[in-house]
Amino acid sequence: AVIQYQFDFGLRPSLGYVLSKGKDIEGVGSEDLVNYIDVGATYYFNKNMSAFVDYKINQLDSDNTLGINDDDIVAIGLTYQF
Repeated sequence: AVIQYQFDFGLRPSLGYVLSKGKDIEGVGSEDLVNYIDVGATYYFNKNMSAFVDYKINQLDSDNTLGINDDDIVAIGLTYQF
């Protein structure tokens, strides 16, 4: 699920939640495969250029049975569309 709002002055904040569970995994049972909250914002300078920042807050346990990475991630970027 994602919620976003586009302001007239070019800012688009967003908030999202993603959860994916594996069921009946051999030798494990049921386990979360993906579970995170995503907070981000994009700023549109004009119709061709934008910048974004995104923060993924991982909700997985550090001792998860499958050894899936539980680190938080920050991403920044600049986009130019021709």
